[in-house]
Amino acid sequence: MKPKAANSRHLVPLLAPPVVLIAMLVIGQSDLSQQLENVTVDRRFKKRQASDPPADPRILLVGIGETSLKMIGRWEEWTRDIHGRFLDSLNERKPHLVAYDFFFSEPSKDPAHDEAFAFALELHPGAITGAVADDSRPDAAPYSEPTIGNTEPITNVIGDTRRLIQAPNGPLPIPIIAQTSWTGFVNSPPSRIDGMRRVNPLVVSFGGRIYPSFILQTVMRIDEARAADVEVILGEAVVIRGPDRPERRIPIDDRGMMTLNYRRADTFEPIDYASLMALLERYAETREWPADLPPVEGQYLIVGQMAEGLTDFGPTPLKPREPLVLVQAVALNNILQQDYLTLYPTWRVLVGWLALAWASLWLLRRSSVTLSVAVPLVLVALYIWFAYRLFRVESVQLPLFLPALGFLVAHGSALVDRLVAETRAKSRIKNLFGTYVSPEVVDRMVASGEDPKLGGQTSEITAFFSDVQAFSTFSEKLDAERLVALMIDYLSEMTDILQYRGGSLDKYIGDAIVGMFGAPLPVPDHAYRACCAAIEIQRRQAELREKWRAEGGWPDIVYQMQTRIGLNTGLAVIGNMGSRRRFNYTMMGDNVNLAARCESGSKSYGVYTMVTGETRRAAAAAKDDIAFRYLDKIVVKGRTQPVEMYEVLGYLADLPSSTAGCIEAHAAAMALYLARDWSGALAGFEKAAALEPNQPGGALDIHTNPSLVMIDRCRAYQIHPPADDWDGRYVMETK
Repeated sequence: MKPKAANSRHLVPLLAPPVVLIAMLVIGQSDLSQQLENVTVDRRFKKRQASDPPADPRILLVGIGETSLKMIGRWEEWTRDIHGRFLDSLNERKPHLVAYDFFFSEPSKDPAHDEAFAFALELHPGAITGAVADDSRPDAAPYSEPTIGNTEPITNVIGDTRRLIQAPNGPLPIPIIAQTSWTGFVNSPPSRIDGMRRVNPLVVSFGGRIYPSFILQTVMRIDEARAADVEVILGEAVVIRGPDRPERRIPIDDRGMMTLNYRRADTFEPIDYASLMALLERYAETREWPADLPPVEGQYLIVGQMAEGLTDFGPTPLKPREPLVLVQAVALNNILQQDYLTLYPTWRVLVGWLALAWASLWLLRRSSVTLSVAVPLVLVALYIWFAYRLFRVESVQLPLFLPALGFLVAHGSALVDRLVAETRAKSRIKNLFGTYVSPEVVDRMVASGEDPKLGGQTSEITAFFSDVQAFSTFSEKLDAERLVALMIDYLSEMTDILQYRGGSLDKYIGDAIVGMFGAPLPVPDHAYRACCAAIEIQRRQAELREKWRAEGGWPDIVYQMQTRIGLNTGLAVIGNMGSRRRFNYTMMGDNVNLAARCESGSKSYGVYTMVTGETRRAAAAAKDDIAFRYLDKIVVKGRTQPVEMYEVLGYLADLPSSTAGCIEAHAAAMALYLARDWSGALAGFEKAAALEPNQPGGALDIHTNPSLVMIDRCRAYQIHPPADDWDGRYVMETK
C-alpha cells in the first residue's frame, strides 16, 4: 500500500486545476474581481502610451474651455446665435462636418437666435447635434414621431434589442434644429464597477425605435450613409454599406457597445472654440492662417464642453478626470483608423489555462520546492509580459487578474500539500536518524530525499580554526567538572558567534573549534564573514575574562585565556567524509591544512588572528571596513610556495589611534625591510613596537608581537643577509 502522502502528490495535480477553475468562474462574476481586472487594463493603456500612434489628423477637437468662457461669458449667457456665428466663420474654410457633443433641447428666449443657428446649420450639411435617451424615466410617454427631424431610425437590426440603452423619451433638439442637422445620441454610460467610460454605444433604443449614437451618426455623415445603408448585428458588428464606398464594419457587443481603445493622453490636442472663431474671422479679412495650427478644411470638428466648471467630465483609464467629449473623439479615432480593442474570448483562455496548469503541476510534482515556486512565478510573469505585448502590438485584451491569480493558487495548493507531506517525512527521518548522526547530515539527507552516502564536491570556502592558548595548563589547574563547565561556557559563546556570522560548525577537538564559511550553503562574502566572526570572538573572549573575574574562584590562568584563530580562503573538498558506516559532513584539502597552520603559526608572531592573503583580499573585496596588518611572506612546513600572512586587528571604526599609528609605522618599516634596508627597517620596527597593542609582560601573559619578531629578523639579516634573489619569503621551521 502506498503512503497517503504519495497518493496526495498524485491527486492534487489532477484535482487542484478544475477546483480552482470553478472558483475563478464564480469569483469572476463579482464586482471586486472585475474591478481588479480593470486595474490591469488601465495599467496596460498607460504602459503602452509611449508607442501609441498619432490620432487621425482629420479629427479636430474644439473645446469650449476657460478661454472661451472668458472671451464670450458664462455658459448660461451663451445664446444660439453665438454658435451660428461660429458656423458662419467656418464658411471660408469649410470642414467636412461639425458635430456638437451636447444638445439644444429647449427653445431660446429669443426665437431669432434659434433661427440664426438653424440657418447656419443649413449651410453645413454634415452638421450633427446631440440628443439623450433618458432611461431614468421609464414611465415617460414614448416618443411617437417616425423620425427625429432629418434622422431616420435604423430598421435593419439583427439580435435581441432588449439589452440596448432603452428610453421611451428624452431631450431632443428643438424641431428647427433637428430639421437642419442630423441627430446623434450622446449617451456615454459609465461602468457600474468603477465609473470609467470603457464602452460607447453605437445605437440606442428610443421610443421603441433604433437610432444611431452620436459617433455612429458622425461616421454615417463621413460616409454619406442613410439609415437604410446601416445593418446592426448585435454581438458582432455595425455594418455600413454603400454602392460607391467600401463596406465599413465596426465591432460591437450584444448591447450595441463598441469597446474603446484608448491611446496616449495627448492623442488629441484641442483648440479653443472662441479662439478658433476669432482666427477664422480674422482669416476672412487677412487670408492668413497660422502655420502652427491644424487646417480646418475637410476636417471632422467635434465640439464639446472642456471647462472645469461645466458638468461634462468623468474618469477615463488614462486620467481621473477628463472632458467626456474626448471619449467621443477616441471612439471616432478607433473607427477611422480601424484601431479596435479585441476582447479575447475568456473560454479560450480558460481552456489553455487548464491545460497548462495540469501539465506544469504534473511535471513539477517531484521537483525541488525552489523550482516549484520559481516555475509558476516565471510562467505567470511570461503570461503577464505576453498579455502586455499583445495589448501593445495587436490591441488584443487578454484577461489577466484571475488567470494569473488562479494559476498561483493552483500551484500554491499543490506546494502546501507537498510541504505538509515533506514535513511529516522530515519528522520521521529525524526521529529515526537524529540520535545517530549530526543535525547537519540529517537536514541534508531530508533535503535530498536520499540516504546519506560518502562523497564530496569542490567548493570555495574560508576554513576556520581556533584553539585556546596553553590549554593543557587549564587541565592541570582545574578538575574535570570545572573544566567541563568552563568549556561549555566558552564553546557555546564562540559557536554562537560563528553561526551568527553564517559559519558552519565542523567539529570540536577538545578546546579547538573547526568551522567553515561558504558551505554547505554558498555565500559570496564568506571570507568577510569569517573575519567578522574572528573579530567578534576575540571581543567576546575579553568579555568572558571579565565575567569570570567578576565571578571569582577561578585560577589566574582563566583570567588570561586567549584564543588563537587561523583563516584561509580557497578550494576544498566539502561533503560526507568517514567510513562507510560512520561519517560526518566536513572539509578536506590543502587549503584547510593551511588554515590550521595559520592558527598554530600565529603564536610565532605574537598575534591572535592570522589569515592568508587570499582571505584578506576576498574580505576586502566584499567590504573594506576591517583593519589588516601585513605580517610576512612565509613558507609553512610541508609546502614549497610562500603565502602572505596578515593579522586581523578589528574594525576600522573601532581602532584606537595608537593601534592605527602602529599599523602605519609597521607598514613603513616593512617596506624598508622588503627593500633590504635592514637598519632603516630596524628603526621603523622599534618605533612600531612602542605602539603595539599587545606588549610582553602584561596581564595576558604575552611574550612577543609582530614588531619584536621583525626586529629580531632584521638583526639576524644584518649579520647573515638573505640571497640576492630573496623575495621577502621566510621559511618556517615549525608547524
